[in-house]
Amino acid sequence: MKKMFFITIMSLFALLISCSTKTTEQQIADEFHAFSDESTSFKQIKNAVKDKRIVILGEAGHADGRTFEIKSGLIKYLNADYEYDVVLEGMGFLDAAVLQGILPSLCIDSLYLDVANAWYGLWSQTKEAAPLVEAMRNGKVRYWGMDCNPSLGDYFLIPYLLASSPSVSSVLGGSAFDSLMAIHDRMMGMDTTLTHNELDYFNSKMSHAQKALEEETDLEKKAILDMAIDNALAFSGQVRLGFTDWDAQNEGINIRDRQMAENVIWYLNHFPERKVIIWAANFHGAKKIDQIEYGKEPEPDLYKKFVLLGEHLEDAFPGQVYSLAFTSGGGSTGFFYANDSTAIVPDSTSMEFQLSQRGMEYGFCDLSQRIDWTDMVFNSIIFGDCKLGNWARVFDGIFYMKENHKAHSVQE
Repeated sequence: MKKMFFITIMSLFALLISCSTKTTEQQIADEFHAFSDESTSFKQIKNAVKDKRIVILGEAGHADGRTFEIKSGLIKYLNADYEYDVVLEGMGFLDAAVLQGILPSLCIDSLYLDVANAWYGLWSQTKEAAPLVEAMRNGKVRYWGMDCNPSLGDYFLIPYLLASSPSVSSVLGGSAFDSLMAIHDRMMGMDTTLTHNELDYFNSKMSHAQKALEEETDLEKKAILDMAIDNALAFSGQVRLGFTDWDAQNEGINIRDRQMAENVIWYLNHFPERKVIIWAANFHGAKKIDQIEYGKEPEPDLYKKFVLLGEHLEDAFPGQVYSLAFTSGGGSTGFFYANDSTAIVPDSTSMEFQLSQRGMEYGFCDLSQRIDWTDMVFNSIIFGDCKLGNWARVFDGIFYMKENHKAHSVQE
């Protein structure tokens, strides 16, 4: 009996010693549930997000073809009972309203009245996202746009406002029209030579147009056009900052993410019975990006300046947001329009490296259930390169794949 007790104590001691010698990254990697193919993980993910109104599906970069495939398949699985609408980074607010038939097309060129044209090509023109595009095109998936950055429909914004609401004609029409169109076209082209006076003129006219919309009797049309103008004003703020200066670029990120969140908030308040899946980057899905060390010059503490989409939404809908980051242990990444690709090689200190050592094809970890991890700091390449941080405070879950691959053209 004493011998058995001694053996048990020694075994427990050996286990404790083993655990204490493991790095935090190894300990985290050990907790991932392994799957032989991605679809077998979907049931577990669905169970994790079942009580959430907002599910954010991220990606390490906008050229991760295998991630696009998995996200498209996961959306189909989660939305089997048409429970969700898909809200897209890279699609404008006005585009979605017209494409979904809530507003008429009016002066918008028919060439642009297709989801593959309205949704930014980094996704819509890829073979990997093609099944999702087709489902949206055929009405099997309801969708909306949340981006304030230029999309194809935005080129028609001013003529569309004039054509759809006579109440704004006295503001945007007449002698103002040509000047506004010229400024807006240069904004869309991200022309850095635009002056503050020109942008002030544009903003003033658009703000007056919003005031004129108060006379609009069609309340739904009024609400959507008002938000379309808000998006134009947000983008004007980015143009005013410029796109080349380091500080301006970063303040522009805050403007964009705040407006993307406002678009989602508007949508959920306008359709209170609906739930959404958001297609975005891991970066935008971060709930507390200040918990991650940027760690590079010229500003190692850069992330402390940002409040991103995921954080805005968590503040607006506390406890109703599940942000799922996607990451990989190898393979490649590359834009569909380019012949070359870049190898994904996780740093040896990263969680992804430890996951690759386990040899699993796919893995999922529900961080939201691990309250004990909120103070655990570990390295990960979730944002593309190795960064240290309290990742469990930033994301609710992590999906891992053994190998990513570059995006391919839908025409291949």
